[in-house]
Amino acid sequence: MTGDTHYDLEILAELAEGLLDAATALQVREHLAVCDPCGESLADLAAVREVLSATPTPAMPMGVALRIDRALAAEAESFRGGGVGLVEAPAWDDIMRDAPWETTPLPEPEPEPVTRLGVVGDDGTITPVTPVRRRKTTRQRRWAMPVAAAGMVAAVIGGAVVTSDVLSAPSTGTGTPIAQPLPSVGGGYQLTDSNWNYNDQELKGSLLDYIGPAQIVDAKDMSGGAKLQQCVQQVSSKVGKSPFTVDQGQYNGQEANIMVFWQNKAKNSVRVHVVGLRCEDLRKPALASWK
Repeated sequence: MTGDTHYDLEILAELAEGLLDAATALQVREHLAVCDPCGESLADLAAVREVLSATPTPAMPMGVALRIDRALAAEAESFRGGGVGLVEAPAWDDIMRDAPWETTPLPEPEPEPVTRLGVVGDDGTITPVTPVRRRKTTRQRRWAMPVAAAGMVAAVIGGAVVTSDVLSAPSTGTGTPIAQPLPSVGGGYQLTDSNWNYNDQELKGSLLDYIGPAQIVDAKDMSGGAKLQQCVQQVSSKVGKSPFTVDQGQYNGQEANIMVFWQNKAKNSVRVHVVGLRCEDLRKPALASWK
């Protein structure tokens, strides 16, 4: 996998859920470190995951739940006498009768006959009028509705792109500055949780060996996520740039956050900051290699 090719969404989704093996996860993370489009796709998947997690799960209909409980109770009653008994198969048609996917839809009412207009001739006969324009309008509506829906989707996507460009563009006027959001997973740096106990020798070598197989986490799902984001912003202001990855682990047995900044991307050189839970420096910033 090179910078000219990209991973599909299925591989990125399995990486976000921690379903890939260590070797494949290491290869994908190595590609994400140099490929911005794949990083943006991973960020989109994280946003979709948040939307799906916030969607409530539909409850089972009360009638179905009661019938299942009765069937299980009857089966348990048959085994109380000891030994192995034979139980008749549950009447699943009756049990699942109230399920929404088994409910027979109500018959649609028949449309009322349309009164047809006509022209009365001199001899008293009525000549029906053919609604030519009405048919034409119907045909236009059949294809106009998908076109209108596509236009609405394009407008929403276009508005999101314009909003993103406006927020990211440098301000050249004298208007009120817009507050930029704190970096999150996929929005500036990648947050992982390796829980690795680093030492000075390991922090001078290849960090991808430890951070690559680690699982990606979301700061919003953590109790101290907001505090961690503030610490990342504080260290970033000192360095003058944002880290491209932050790993939660330990340093000589003490809980720490490992922040990795690019020092020279062409030479595979990174700058490592190790801070504690109160954002205090646990180790003097030093250089290391990424791969």
